[in-house]
Amino acid sequence: MQIRDEVFDDRAAVFALTHAAFAGTDPVAEPAEVDLLRNLFTDPGYDPHYSLVAVDTPVVIGHVIATWGSIDDSKPVLGVGPVAVSPEYQRNGVGSMLMQTLHDRAQAQGLPGIVLLGDPKYYGRFGYEAAAKYGIVPSDPSWGDYFMVRVFDEATLPAGNFRYAASFAC
Repeated sequence: MQIRDEVFDDRAAVFALTHAAFAGTDPVAEPAEVDLLRNLFTDPGYDPHYSLVAVDTPVVIGHVIATWGSIDDSKPVLGVGPVAVSPEYQRNGVGSMLMQTLHDRAQAQGLPGIVLLGDPKYYGRFGYEAAAKYGIVPSDPSWGDYFMVRVFDEATLPAGNFRYAASFAC
């Protein structure tokens, strides 16, 4: 398996695996995450450096994207999501490798942290903590401890009101 930058030619596979990963009881209905991805790929917050695929040659089996949001409308911060792995490859470390590569890139660029909305039990194993602990406020207060941050440099991590990229509409 290889982790590499996502390229335009990967997108059909990324949409398909995201559909499969997030399909509910009705596998025909398109999950909201697929539409969100379509919008994120054209969003001003999209940065190809933070859109990664996992490939089991020649098949794209996983994808993670982080897009630029902001704290207090002026301090840029990456927001992760969605993260998707093809169902037949789940629980084999694909998501972990995608997240680690994303973190490595963010740290190499000197970013102070990354935020996401997700399950604390799952993302806690990647070092994510409640964002409120660091004074980062989500756009929806009901997110509570599900809105988290992975801190790389606490001294430079901004506090304030976070907004995801415009495509998230929150």
